[in-house]
Amino acid sequence: NSAPLHSTAEVMAWIPGSARVVSLVVSDIPGDNPALVASGPTVPDTGSREDALASIAAYGMKLPDAVMAHIQSPAADAPRPDDPRFAGNEVHLTASAGVSLEAAAAEARRQGIGAVILSDAIEGEAREVGGVHAAIAREVATRNRPFSKPVLILSGGETTVTLRAPINGIKGKGGRNSEFLLAFAIGIDGVDGIHALAADTDGIDGSENNAGAFADGSTVSRMRAVGVDAKAMLAGNNAWTAFNAVGDLFVPGPTGTNVNDLRAILVR
Repeated sequence: NSAPLHSTAEVMAWIPGSARVVSLVVSDIPGDNPALVASGPTVPDTGSREDALASIAAYGMKLPDAVMAHIQSPAADAPRPDDPRFAGNEVHLTASAGVSLEAAAAEARRQGIGAVILSDAIEGEAREVGGVHAAIAREVATRNRPFSKPVLILSGGETTVTLRAPINGIKGKGGRNSEFLLAFAIGIDGVDGIHALAADTDGIDGSENNAGAFADGSTVSRMRAVGVDAKAMLAGNNAWTAFNAVGDLFVPGPTGTNVNDLRAILVR
């Protein structure tokens, strides 16, 4: 990642060598690398001009001559980790996906429910990740493995959605959490004892007004009852419309923070 180069150089240029710099980081990056959060303006970067130039070449980017001249010059280099200005630098992770998941797990245990965190950095296609989570929940619900009921299964990270062509001219609505959960709902269709929430912690999932949605083993049948084909909706990236039809959207409004996605699956 070559993006932090210029921002780090700019910020550190204003900091006297003897100054103490304390960075309180709220991470929305899977893995919580502080050099990548907001481009890490106070964090030493190991990237180089060569890395930036390689990225430009790899993506075939055409940049103005003045920009290219700057990137090729020593002025584009960020301060290295051994720069004396970093001697008084402290970085503290104050909030992250991991912190939010640990808090949710602690609350579940306080209420006498077991809790497991699969990962705080899951990435991949939303519908595929949803299908895998559904398989795990189904296994717990029907065979009491690999976790014993009752249990809250938690995960975080940031999935992605590959947009498909509109179906019958209808452009789909919904973000990655809604799409994850629609695939999840299809995977647990008819299975009792599973209840799930998937939401973006900033309160907005994609371009719609919801943070995510709720689902259980009756979700797909309830959609069917109001004339909604869950699989067709998933095929058209139209998860928002599907969940809206049964009143299962989660709409808390903007939260003022962002630590990626939170997925909580309760199996009783």
